[in-house]
Amino acid sequence: MTEQTTQIADAKEPLLVTKHQARFYLGGISMRTIEKLIATKQLHVRRIGRRTLIPYKSLIAFARSDHTFQRRKKRLEDNTAE
Repeated sequence: MTEQTTQIADAKEPLLVTKHQARFYLGGISMRTIEKLIATKQLHVRRIGRRTLIPYKSLIAFARSDHTFQRRKKRLEDNTAE
């Protein structure tokens, strides 16, 4: 095995997680929220056959980033326009 392969094999964090596992890693958010994050491309996915898998690093990046709520932002813009 090469050194890079050994590092991947020794990693404690998974490379890819299911949507259900992603819910757990993000603090128990709803499945609907996971679906919205995927649809709005805030979470990257890999499709393998019928399975939708989320890279663990994508979860970490999402958790560390600032989040704006589009619905609230749009509502504020609409109120300002009136």
